[in-house]
Amino acid sequence: MYSALGILPISLVLLAAGTFVVSYVIAVVRGDVTAAFPYISDTGAKIPESSVFGQFLNMAAFISFCTMYIRYKLVAAISTGEDRWLTRMNRFTMLVGIVSSLGCSMVANFQEGTEVEAVHITGAFLVFVGGVIYAFLQTGISYHMYPDYNGLRICRIRLVVCLTSLSCLIITIASAGVALYQWNQVPHTKTKLKWDDGDPGFTAHIVSTIGEWLTAFTFLSFFFTYVREFQKFQLSITTRPLVRHLDEEPYLDQEPDERTRLLA
Repeated sequence: MYSALGILPISLVLLAAGTFVVSYVIAVVRGDVTAAFPYISDTGAKIPESSVFGQFLNMAAFISFCTMYIRYKLVAAISTGEDRWLTRMNRFTMLVGIVSSLGCSMVANFQEGTEVEAVHITGAFLVFVGGVIYAFLQTGISYHMYPDYNGLRICRIRLVVCLTSLSCLIITIASAGVALYQWNQVPHTKTKLKWDDGDPGFTAHIVSTIGEWLTAFTFLSFFFTYVREFQKFQLSITTRPLVRHLDEEPYLDQEPDERTRLLA
């Protein structure tokens, strides 16, 4: 009997991808962005698409944290603390995952084109760069756990996803720098949300935006590799009273148990 935990990473991917697509469609229909590959954040820069973008991306940030937390608990449970390197790397990787989830929330709440755009850019850096680093760290953990705890095929799949995401991320950042430099060489009166063929840096801009979409979707696909593993674990919340009367001081000491407690 498989556990229902496998639904969580699937929900994360579908929710995040659906958010990007829906906000893109609304922004294009309203004429707020051009249909030719705007940046993901551009599709959520104006109302009403910004409300959809922010609301559902916040939900995705929370689910991503939960997914990364369960992966952390999974590794901790199956290794039972016998491998000190694995224990430390598992905790560090979880910390990187928290930073990436925080970046996703910052992107959702501090949107592009506002007075706090610097915070938005910082959040985008955390979610993309932090996310790719998280994926590489988890891949390293998977290789370290082979052959005692997992097979080699899942390690290779995760490595391919990581290398693809990293390549797309490098292309995105490099092309964005070129596009921005060429754009700033000529005075403009229109917004950067709408790039037209013939604008300085247009080709580099398109390469950058395509790279960003590919980075996002390849990184999201990394969580699909968790599905089968999550199905083989159960996570429960246990409530143990430490007193017999709520006016008493706690007197029962319980040792943490990675196999049962949620907040160990």
